[in-house]
Amino acid sequence: MEWTGPSAPLRFYLERGLSLLFFFGVAWFTMGIVDMALGRLRIVMGGRRQTFAQSVMPLASRVLKITILLLAIAAVLSSWGYNTSTILAGLGVGGLAIALAAQKTIENLFGGVAVISDRPVFVGDFCKFGDQMGTVEDIGLRSTRIRTADRTLVTVPNAQFSSMTLENFSRRDKMLFHFKLNLRRDTRPGQVRDLLQSITRILADHTKVESGPLPVRFIGVGTYSLDVEIFTYVQTQDGDEFLQIQQELFLRVLDAVEAAGTALALPTQASIDYSHAREEVGAGSRS
Repeated sequence: MEWTGPSAPLRFYLERGLSLLFFFGVAWFTMGIVDMALGRLRIVMGGRRQTFAQSVMPLASRVLKITILLLAIAAVLSSWGYNTSTILAGLGVGGLAIALAAQKTIENLFGGVAVISDRPVFVGDFCKFGDQMGTVEDIGLRSTRIRTADRTLVTVPNAQFSSMTLENFSRRDKMLFHFKLNLRRDTRPGQVRDLLQSITRILADHTKVESGPLPVRFIGVGTYSLDVEIFTYVQTQDGDEFLQIQQELFLRVLDAVEAAGTALALPTQASIDYSHAREEVGAGSRS
């Protein structure tokens, strides 16, 4: 610049432009280093930490980049001769009004920090929030995005999401296998005993089933059936594997029912007519 000998006004604007380019160039370079460092850290972290990294790293990257940008702006203003302390003091006076106007945004920001710090869900977890279910795709500064089973994308403000009751299905250590078996009323006690023993053996022989002391029990006599309850856990966290094991167990239980010489109960026409008549009698007495 000394060689070209520009005029004073031109020199003034050239110096400011160069300082602007310099500090924002440094900021851009620093942001690149942040991206490279966080990307490397994400690769190094594995297992459950990998899931945690996918949730924390994007938010940490955004916060760091915003901080770098603000520092670059402060450095540019300082190089231009402005008193940054005075500017910050002035911003502090007007910052209260801005904070009140952006109250929801600030709530969502702290809600995102709460979700990240408390870790009720990670990116990639399948969870239930409110009366909806879906897979967490992103936890941002303002909102959390969740992909539902219908493949729609639900965006929930972090302030609301952090205050919800969240049920995280991805953190199950095992899955419940529980259902009731309704046998025909004419099933003999000996057949019920044989069936209980057969189903208990089916559960005990399966390597993925955690059979407790009494996984199968005869729980009572219903209106048109004898009721048997199966309550046990399948040792898997994979939903697809659980469905496959559940299907296998259902088919084996049906084979055991057939081998015991009985069948599943269905409401008979007589019981349906009786229930209908009882309802009519009750309605007539009320009228």
